[in-house]
Amino acid sequence: MTNIDASFMKHFRLTGKILFQSLALYCCASFICLSLNAERLPPNSKPVLHLITSSSIAPYVISEKDSGIAVDIIREALALKGYRVHFTYSTNRRVLAELERDHVDGAFNLPYSDQEANHLYLSQPIVAYENVVVTLAEQKLKLSEVSDLANLQLVVFQNASLYLPDAYAQMAKLNPNIEEVSDQKSQVYMLFMRRAQAIILDRRIFEYFRSQLSHQSAVFDDPYKVHTLFSQAPRFAIFRDQSVRNEFNEGLNTLVNNGRYQAIVAKYIN
Repeated sequence: MTNIDASFMKHFRLTGKILFQSLALYCCASFICLSLNAERLPPNSKPVLHLITSSSIAPYVISEKDSGIAVDIIREALALKGYRVHFTYSTNRRVLAELERDHVDGAFNLPYSDQEANHLYLSQPIVAYENVVVTLAEQKLKLSEVSDLANLQLVVFQNASLYLPDAYAQMAKLNPNIEEVSDQKSQVYMLFMRRAQAIILDRRIFEYFRSQLSHQSAVFDDPYKVHTLFSQAPRFAIFRDQSVRNEFNEGLNTLVNNGRYQAIVAKYIN
């Protein structure tokens, strides 16, 4: 072997030794980093929950912003228990269908009061809707009972008969001039545009959309009258898993007790 060959082999062995030591150090450092990162992760990582809700019930649900009173409360209550939540926004009819077909983990804004027998578990009340009848003051309508609506041209929210008392369903059978819409902003628009004599919707929803529309035209500042013919209606979250429902209730109670619940509501209605 020549001196050149011997020098080359010595250099090759030295380089290989350095590479081996570097690789060993890299592997050791990587293992330490992975171990530290693992310690930072929650010990029992929980799955993302897929929930579905109505798409047009601002300020409770504002689909275009992926937020709202109810959305924020649900998301934060479950986050306290280690869950992340993905919301799908849809019509009232699809919300019910997706839940019944087991396509989602839960829902918000369904009218059910007892679903334990169907393996669906209701949470504690999240918000309470106050459905009211709104008319324009110029009409001078006197409404004291739900039956007084039978001869009026009404625009109501989708599937209203499922959410309102039996007296409404009885009245609706006698009134052929009822239009159901999924976009509740359109209800307010149609009232002030004189395309409906009365609308039925939640008081906060009415105030929210009337305030928005008033920036577009002074007509939405016309005097109106609110008729309180219905009792307040609590709204729940519905879950397919009882344990998730229980954890949500715990998180909801925490938000109420630490003041965060009130802060979320105030963000949208003040």
